[in-house]
Amino acid sequence: PVPKTSTLPALEGTPYPYVTPSELGLVAERFQTLSETVEGWVREEQIVGAELLLVKDGKVVFHEAVGWSDKDAQVALQRNSIYRIRSMTKPFTGASIQLLAEAGELGLDDPVSTFLPSWRNDRSGEITIRQLLSHSGGFVQGGFAGPFAQYPNLRAAVDAAGEAGPQNPPGERYEYSDVGSATLGAVVAEISGMPVEEFIETRILEPMGFADTHTAFTPDASWAGRMNPTYVKANPEAPWFQYWHPSREQQFPFFRASGGLYTTVFDYARWLHLWMHRGATDSGQFLPEETMVEALTPAMSQGYGLPWEIFSTVPEGGTLPAFGHGGSDGTQAVAMPALNATA
Repeated sequence: PVPKTSTLPALEGTPYPYVTPSELGLVAERFQTLSETVEGWVREEQIVGAELLLVKDGKVVFHEAVGWSDKDAQVALQRNSIYRIRSMTKPFTGASIQLLAEAGELGLDDPVSTFLPSWRNDRSGEITIRQLLSHSGGFVQGGFAGPFAQYPNLRAAVDAAGEAGPQNPPGERYEYSDVGSATLGAVVAEISGMPVEEFIETRILEPMGFADTHTAFTPDASWAGRMNPTYVKANPEAPWFQYWHPSREQQFPFFRASGGLYTTVFDYARWLHLWMHRGATDSGQFLPEETMVEALTPAMSQGYGLPWEIFSTVPEGGTLPAFGHGGSDGTQAVAMPALNATA
């Protein structure tokens, strides 16, 4: 049988209270259908497992873990465990750039070459910060000068990319690429004088109280027991292959800025809520409201902002569009401001 938890009883110590769907006027049967659907995905081997958290009006209406954390060892997935979120890191790197812009340390339309000497050439010299945020810098996915794993650190990979230049003309079209966020991470480090991961920790994670979000992993970390292995399939008909396990070191020896964070559904839900409520916090405004609205407005592509995925057209009347981000290990987060809900 497929292991599965129920939403109730509630987990203790979580940032949102748990309620039944009917308490918010929602149809309980629809959540049962969702649960059964995901269970079917596990049974049919479309997924190894899934933890789903749905928050509506600041309350948890659905929170289940279905399937396996470690399928090979038959270890069931647990709620509030920790995941590699890969490209869901990008909005944190983007927010770091926006924090520096707010401090007057850079402008979004500044050329990257203003800050990184390796980009001062005919190929990369005119590419701007804004273009990298919106994936319109001309780089393709995988567009580093060499295999990413060959570089000793983030700056070396970014310098080589700048020296080689983009694969397409900058500023002409949207093309999703990790090169942009990696480079923005190097810019943050150059301006702030600290590694980008340290900037994210001190300027975002710690002030926001994201205690379950981490920029690096080692098997002896205090939270390593909450980490999940990751799986891949060679093709849809192939069996699942476990290509990383928490008993091993992380895949890359440095923080990539385009990916690299580890977190929980609750911390990411709180990150979505910060943006959904335009940056208002108990201790003040995270970023100016207009900056956050601009980040959630489509830029070069109808489906991408600075640097958030945009999942709906911008509604009239000032409501923000549905937005979020996905990660290549199979994670996904969506905020639906019009419904005051996150998934």
